[in-house]
Amino acid sequence: MFDTPRRRRRRRIIWPLIVTFVVAVTLVVASAGGDTRSTISYLEEVQNGALQLSRAGSTLSDLVGDLSRVDRSEFESVVTGVTDALDEAADVAEMEAPSQELIGAVTLYRLAVEQWSQGIDGVSDAILRAADDPEDPDVVDDLASSVVQVRAGDRIYDALLEELDREDVPAPVAEMPPVRLLPVDTPITVLAPAWISAARSDASGLPIRPSVRIEQVSTRPEWVTSADGTTVVPVLSDTIDVVVVIANGGNTATLEGELELTFGSGEAEPVTFTDEVPVIGAGASTTIIFPDLEVSAGVFYQLDLALDPGGADTFAEDNSLSTGFVVNEATATTTTTTADG
Repeated sequence: MFDTPRRRRRRRIIWPLIVTFVVAVTLVVASAGGDTRSTISYLEEVQNGALQLSRAGSTLSDLVGDLSRVDRSEFESVVTGVTDALDEAADVAEMEAPSQELIGAVTLYRLAVEQWSQGIDGVSDAILRAADDPEDPDVVDDLASSVVQVRAGDRIYDALLEELDREDVPAPVAEMPPVRLLPVDTPITVLAPAWISAARSDASGLPIRPSVRIEQVSTRPEWVTSADGTTVVPVLSDTIDVVVVIANGGNTATLEGELELTFGSGEAEPVTFTDEVPVIGAGASTTIIFPDLEVSAGVFYQLDLALDPGGADTFAEDNSLSTGFVVNEATATTTTTTADG
Protein backbone atom coordinates (compact mmCIF):
# COMPACT_ATOMS: atom_id res chain seq x y z
CA MET A 1 0.00 0.00 0.00
CA PHE A 2 2.72 2.47 0.85
CA ASP A 3 5.37 1.64 -1.92
CA THR A 4 4.02 3.93 -4.55
CA PRO A 5 4.14 7.16 -2.54
CA ARG A 6 7.78 6.50 -1.61
CA ARG A 7 8.78 6.16 -5.26
CA ARG A 8 7.03 9.43 -6.04
CA ARG A 9 8.89 11.25 -3.28
CA ARG A 10 12.16 9.82 -4.62
CA ARG A 11 11.44 11.21 -8.08
CA ARG A 12 10.64 14.62 -6.61
CA ILE A 13 14.09 14.68 -4.98
CA ILE A 14 16.11 13.31 -7.96
CA TRP A 15 14.83 15.76 -10.64
CA PRO A 16 16.04 18.93 -8.85
CA LEU A 17 19.43 17.26 -8.36
CA ILE A 18 19.66 16.41 -12.05
CA VAL A 19 18.67 19.94 -13.07
CA THR A 20 21.24 21.42 -10.69
CA PHE A 21 23.95 19.16 -12.08
CA VAL A 22 23.13 20.07 -15.69
CA VAL A 23 23.19 23.78 -14.90
CA ALA A 24 26.56 23.44 -13.15
CA VAL A 25 28.06 21.52 -16.09
CA THR A 26 26.67 24.09 -18.51
CA LEU A 27 28.30 26.92 -16.57
CA VAL A 28 31.65 25.15 -16.53
CA VAL A 29 31.49 24.45 -20.26
CA ALA A 30 30.46 28.02 -20.99
CA SER A 31 33.33 29.32 -18.89
CA ALA A 32 35.85 27.09 -20.61
CA GLY A 33 34.44 28.08 -23.98
CA GLY A 34 34.94 31.75 -23.14
CA ASP A 35 38.58 31.19 -22.21
CA THR A 36 39.13 29.27 -25.43
CA ARG A 37 37.55 32.02 -27.51
CA SER A 38 39.69 34.73 -25.86
CA THR A 39 42.82 32.64 -26.43
CA ILE A 40 41.97 32.09 -30.09
CA SER A 41 41.12 35.77 -30.51
CA TYR A 42 44.40 36.86 -28.94
CA LEU A 43 46.47 34.48 -31.06
CA GLU A 44 44.68 35.72 -34.18
CA GLU A 45 45.64 39.28 -33.27
CA VAL A 46 49.27 38.22 -32.79
CA GLN A 47 49.27 36.37 -36.08
CA ASN A 48 47.73 39.28 -38.02
CA GLY A 49 50.28 41.67 -36.53
CA ALA A 50 53.09 39.29 -37.44
CA LEU A 51 51.84 39.11 -41.03
CA GLN A 52 51.90 42.91 -41.29
CA LEU A 53 55.39 43.02 -39.81
CA SER A 54 56.60 40.31 -42.17
CA ARG A 55 55.42 42.30 -45.19
CA ALA A 56 56.88 45.53 -43.77
CA GLY A 57 60.22 43.81 -43.17
CA SER A 58 60.34 42.59 -46.76
CA THR A 59 59.67 46.11 -48.07
CA LEU A 60 62.26 47.62 -45.72
CA SER A 61 64.84 45.06 -46.83
CA ASP A 62 64.38 46.06 -50.47
CA LEU A 63 64.63 49.74 -49.51
CA VAL A 64 67.94 49.55 -47.61
CA GLY A 65 69.45 47.33 -50.28
CA ASP A 66 70.70 50.42 -52.09
CA LEU A 67 70.31 53.64 -50.13
CA SER A 68 72.23 55.54 -52.81
CA ARG A 69 69.19 55.26 -55.11
CA VAL A 70 66.39 55.85 -52.61
CA ASP A 71 64.28 59.00 -52.64
CA ARG A 72 63.66 60.62 -49.26
CA SER A 73 59.87 60.53 -49.58
CA GLU A 74 60.04 56.83 -50.47
CA PHE A 75 62.27 56.14 -47.47
CA GLU A 76 59.98 57.98 -45.08
CA SER A 77 56.89 56.26 -46.53
CA VAL A 78 58.35 52.77 -46.03
CA VAL A 79 59.56 53.55 -42.51
CA THR A 80 56.14 54.95 -41.66
CA GLY A 81 54.58 51.69 -42.85
CA VAL A 82 56.89 49.70 -40.57
CA THR A 83 56.25 51.92 -37.54
CA ASP A 84 52.49 51.77 -38.11
CA ALA A 85 52.65 47.97 -38.12
CA LEU A 86 54.76 48.07 -34.96
CA ASP A 87 52.29 50.40 -33.25
CA GLU A 88 49.45 47.97 -33.96
CA ALA A 89 51.58 45.07 -32.72
CA ALA A 90 52.41 47.04 -29.56
CA ASP A 91 48.69 47.45 -28.79
CA VAL A 92 48.28 43.66 -28.90
CA ALA A 93 51.49 43.09 -26.94
CA GLU A 94 50.15 45.22 -24.08
CA MET A 95 47.12 42.96 -23.65
CA GLU A 96 47.10 40.55 -20.74
CA ALA A 97 47.75 36.87 -21.41
CA PRO A 98 44.37 35.15 -21.89
CA SER A 99 45.68 31.97 -20.25
CA GLN A 100 48.54 30.88 -18.00
CA GLU A 101 50.05 28.79 -20.81
CA LEU A 102 50.50 31.93 -22.95
CA ILE A 103 52.30 34.11 -20.40
CA GLY A 104 55.72 33.21 -21.82
CA ALA A 105 54.60 33.84 -25.41
CA VAL A 106 53.00 37.18 -24.51
CA THR A 107 56.20 38.29 -22.77
CA LEU A 108 58.39 37.32 -25.73
CA TYR A 109 56.07 39.10 -28.17
CA ARG A 110 56.16 42.27 -26.09
CA LEU A 111 59.97 42.20 -25.87
CA ALA A 112 60.32 41.63 -29.62
CA VAL A 113 58.05 44.56 -30.46
CA GLU A 114 59.91 46.84 -28.03
CA GLN A 115 63.29 45.99 -29.55
CA TRP A 116 62.00 46.37 -33.10
CA SER A 117 60.37 49.73 -32.37
CA GLN A 118 63.43 51.24 -30.71
CA GLY A 119 65.73 49.83 -33.38
CA ILE A 120 63.71 51.01 -36.40
CA ASP A 121 63.38 54.52 -34.93
CA GLY A 122 67.16 54.61 -34.45
CA VAL A 123 67.92 53.28 -37.93
CA SER A 124 65.68 55.89 -39.56
CA ASP A 125 67.09 58.72 -37.46
CA ALA A 126 70.73 57.76 -38.10
CA ILE A 127 70.32 57.39 -41.87
CA LEU A 128 68.53 60.71 -42.30
CA ARG A 129 71.01 62.51 -40.01
CA ALA A 130 73.86 61.09 -42.07
CA ALA A 131 72.26 62.31 -45.30
CA ASP A 132 71.55 65.79 -43.95
CA ASP A 133 74.84 66.33 -42.13
CA PRO A 134 77.90 64.83 -43.85
CA GLU A 135 80.06 65.93 -40.90
CA ASP A 136 78.09 64.16 -38.13
CA PRO A 137 80.66 61.78 -36.57
CA ASP A 138 78.23 59.74 -34.46
CA VAL A 139 75.90 58.35 -37.08
CA VAL A 140 77.88 55.16 -37.80
CA ASP A 141 77.89 54.08 -34.14
CA ASP A 142 74.25 55.11 -33.68
CA LEU A 143 73.19 53.15 -36.75
CA ALA A 144 75.15 50.09 -35.63
CA SER A 145 73.50 50.14 -32.20
CA SER A 146 70.04 50.46 -33.74
CA VAL A 147 70.59 47.60 -36.17
CA VAL A 148 71.70 45.43 -33.22
CA GLN A 149 68.37 46.23 -31.51
CA VAL A 150 66.39 45.26 -34.60
CA ARG A 151 68.31 42.00 -34.88
CA ALA A 152 67.61 41.35 -31.18
CA GLY A 153 63.90 41.72 -31.94
CA ASP A 154 64.27 39.19 -34.76
CA ARG A 155 65.92 36.68 -32.40
CA ILE A 156 63.29 37.18 -29.70
CA TYR A 157 60.58 36.58 -32.27
CA ASP A 158 62.28 33.30 -33.23
CA ALA A 159 62.14 32.34 -29.55
CA LEU A 160 58.41 33.19 -29.60
CA LEU A 161 57.88 30.74 -32.46
CA GLU A 162 59.68 28.05 -30.49
CA GLU A 163 57.50 28.80 -27.46
CA LEU A 164 54.32 28.44 -29.52
CA ASP A 165 55.58 25.10 -30.85
CA ARG A 166 55.57 23.55 -27.37
CA GLU A 167 52.78 21.03 -26.87
CA ASP A 168 51.39 22.64 -23.73
CA VAL A 169 51.16 26.14 -25.31
CA PRO A 170 48.12 27.08 -27.44
CA ALA A 171 49.06 27.94 -31.01
CA PRO A 172 47.26 30.01 -33.67
CA VAL A 173 44.95 28.18 -36.05
CA ALA A 174 47.21 29.14 -38.97
CA GLU A 175 51.00 29.00 -38.96
CA MET A 176 52.87 32.05 -37.68
CA PRO A 177 54.90 33.80 -40.42
CA PRO A 178 58.65 34.38 -40.14
CA VAL A 179 59.55 37.98 -39.31
CA ARG A 180 62.90 39.66 -39.86
CA LEU A 181 62.70 43.41 -40.11
CA LEU A 182 66.30 43.77 -41.33
CA PRO A 183 67.15 40.46 -43.01
CA VAL A 184 70.74 41.46 -43.77
CA ASP A 185 73.41 39.16 -42.37
CA THR A 186 76.41 41.39 -43.14
CA PRO A 187 78.56 42.02 -40.03
CA ILE A 188 77.54 45.25 -38.35
CA THR A 189 81.07 46.68 -38.61
CA VAL A 190 80.75 46.48 -42.38
CA LEU A 191 77.06 47.19 -42.75
CA ALA A 192 76.80 50.46 -40.80
CA PRO A 193 79.62 52.34 -42.63
CA ALA A 194 78.34 51.09 -45.99
CA TRP A 195 74.79 52.32 -45.36
CA ILE A 196 76.02 55.70 -44.14
CA SER A 197 78.24 56.08 -47.20
CA ALA A 198 75.34 55.21 -49.51
CA ALA A 199 73.01 57.67 -47.77
CA ARG A 200 75.58 60.44 -48.27
CA SER A 201 76.40 59.67 -51.90
CA ASP A 202 75.81 62.27 -54.60
CA ALA A 203 73.26 60.01 -56.28
CA SER A 204 71.18 59.53 -53.12
CA GLY A 205 67.81 61.21 -52.88
CA LEU A 206 67.85 61.11 -49.08
CA PRO A 207 69.57 64.42 -48.24
CA ILE A 208 67.45 67.53 -47.76
CA ARG A 209 68.43 69.48 -50.85
CA PRO A 210 66.67 72.64 -51.94
CA SER A 211 67.62 73.48 -55.50
CA VAL A 212 66.40 76.98 -56.34
CA ARG A 213 67.02 78.47 -59.77
CA ILE A 214 66.04 81.20 -62.20
CA GLU A 215 63.85 79.13 -64.48
CA GLN A 216 62.50 81.72 -66.92
CA VAL A 217 62.54 85.42 -67.68
CA SER A 218 60.29 87.37 -70.04
CA THR A 219 58.82 90.84 -70.51
CA ARG A 220 55.41 92.48 -70.82
CA PRO A 221 54.86 93.40 -73.64
CA GLU A 222 56.35 90.02 -74.50
CA TRP A 223 59.65 90.11 -76.27
CA VAL A 224 60.05 88.41 -79.64
CA THR A 225 62.84 87.26 -81.91
CA SER A 226 63.29 89.26 -85.10
CA ALA A 227 64.26 87.82 -88.48
CA ASP A 228 67.97 88.50 -87.82
CA GLY A 229 67.84 86.71 -84.40
CA THR A 230 67.74 89.85 -82.27
CA THR A 231 65.50 89.87 -79.21
CA VAL A 232 63.07 92.76 -79.56
CA VAL A 233 60.44 94.32 -77.31
CA PRO A 234 57.75 96.07 -79.36
CA VAL A 235 57.10 99.65 -78.33
CA LEU A 236 53.57 99.75 -76.99
CA SER A 237 54.27 102.22 -74.17
CA ASP A 238 57.24 103.88 -72.52
CA THR A 239 57.52 101.19 -69.80
CA ILE A 240 57.83 97.40 -69.64
CA ASP A 241 57.57 94.75 -66.90
CA VAL A 242 60.25 92.10 -66.38
CA VAL A 243 58.73 88.76 -65.30
CA VAL A 244 60.98 86.18 -63.60
CA VAL A 245 59.99 82.62 -62.64
CA ILE A 246 61.95 81.14 -59.71
CA ALA A 247 61.67 77.36 -59.27
CA ASN A 248 62.74 74.81 -56.67
CA GLY A 249 63.81 71.50 -58.15
CA GLY A 250 64.93 70.06 -54.79
CA ASN A 251 63.19 67.74 -52.34
CA THR A 252 62.54 70.27 -49.60
CA ALA A 253 61.36 73.85 -49.28
CA THR A 254 63.74 76.75 -49.72
CA LEU A 255 64.36 79.56 -47.30
CA GLU A 256 63.31 83.13 -48.08
CA GLY A 257 65.69 84.66 -50.60
CA GLU A 258 66.26 87.76 -52.68
CA LEU A 259 66.31 88.50 -56.38
CA GLU A 260 68.33 91.40 -57.77
CA LEU A 261 67.73 92.94 -61.19
CA THR A 262 70.25 95.26 -62.81
CA PHE A 263 68.75 97.04 -65.80
CA GLY A 264 70.27 99.66 -68.07
CA SER A 265 71.48 100.80 -71.46
CA GLY A 266 74.67 102.26 -72.81
CA GLU A 267 73.11 105.71 -72.64
CA ALA A 268 72.59 105.83 -68.86
CA GLU A 269 73.80 104.30 -65.61
CA PRO A 270 72.20 100.93 -64.89
CA VAL A 271 69.55 100.79 -62.19
CA THR A 272 69.35 98.00 -59.60
CA PHE A 273 66.12 96.67 -58.13
CA THR A 274 65.61 93.97 -55.50
CA ASP A 275 62.60 91.92 -54.47
CA GLU A 276 62.03 89.24 -51.85
CA VAL A 277 61.66 85.62 -52.96
CA PRO A 278 59.22 83.74 -50.71
CA VAL A 279 59.64 80.18 -49.45
CA ILE A 280 59.20 77.78 -52.38
CA GLY A 281 58.06 74.21 -51.74
CA ALA A 282 59.72 71.18 -53.30
CA GLY A 283 58.87 71.04 -57.00
CA ALA A 284 57.06 74.38 -56.90
CA SER A 285 57.78 77.81 -58.38
CA THR A 286 56.96 81.47 -57.85
CA THR A 287 56.85 84.53 -60.10
CA ILE A 288 58.60 87.84 -59.36
CA ILE A 289 57.61 90.91 -61.35
CA PHE A 290 59.65 94.11 -61.71
CA PRO A 291 57.05 96.57 -63.07
CA ASP A 292 57.17 99.81 -65.02
CA LEU A 293 60.80 99.90 -66.14
CA GLU A 294 61.28 102.96 -68.35
CA VAL A 295 62.45 102.28 -71.91
CA SER A 296 62.96 104.21 -75.15
CA ALA A 297 62.56 103.02 -78.74
CA GLY A 298 65.72 102.16 -80.63
CA VAL A 299 67.79 101.51 -77.49
CA PHE A 300 69.52 98.25 -76.50
CA TYR A 301 69.04 97.24 -72.85
CA GLN A 302 71.11 94.85 -70.75
CA LEU A 303 69.29 92.81 -68.12
CA ASP A 304 71.19 90.96 -65.35
CA LEU A 305 69.54 88.80 -62.68
CA ALA A 306 71.19 87.50 -59.51
CA LEU A 307 69.38 85.16 -57.10
CA ASP A 308 70.39 84.89 -53.44
CA PRO A 309 68.76 81.62 -52.21
CA GLY A 310 68.98 82.68 -48.57
CA GLY A 311 70.28 79.27 -47.49
CA ALA A 312 71.42 75.90 -48.78
CA ASP A 313 71.21 75.36 -52.53
CA THR A 314 72.35 72.30 -54.44
CA PHE A 315 73.56 74.19 -57.52
CA ALA A 316 74.70 77.81 -57.57
CA GLU A 317 75.34 77.85 -61.34
CA ASP A 318 71.69 78.50 -62.17
CA ASN A 319 71.24 81.46 -59.81
CA SER A 320 72.18 84.14 -62.32
CA LEU A 321 71.12 85.10 -65.82
CA SER A 322 72.13 87.83 -68.28
CA THR A 323 70.38 88.78 -71.48
CA GLY A 324 69.69 91.81 -73.62
CA PHE A 325 67.08 93.16 -75.98
CA VAL A 326 66.27 96.07 -78.25
CA VAL A 327 63.15 98.17 -77.77
CA ASN A 328 61.69 98.59 -81.21
CA GLU A 329 58.62 98.12 -83.34
CA ALA A 330 57.83 94.42 -83.92
CA THR A 331 58.18 93.13 -87.49
CA ALA A 332 55.83 90.85 -89.36
CA THR A 333 58.36 88.00 -89.32
CA THR A 334 58.88 87.84 -85.55
CA THR A 335 58.09 84.87 -83.29
CA THR A 336 57.71 84.89 -79.53
CA THR A 337 60.48 83.60 -77.30
CA THR A 338 61.55 83.53 -73.67
CA ALA A 339 64.95 83.33 -72.01
CA ASP A 340 65.29 80.23 -69.82
CA GLY A 341 67.77 79.78 -66.98
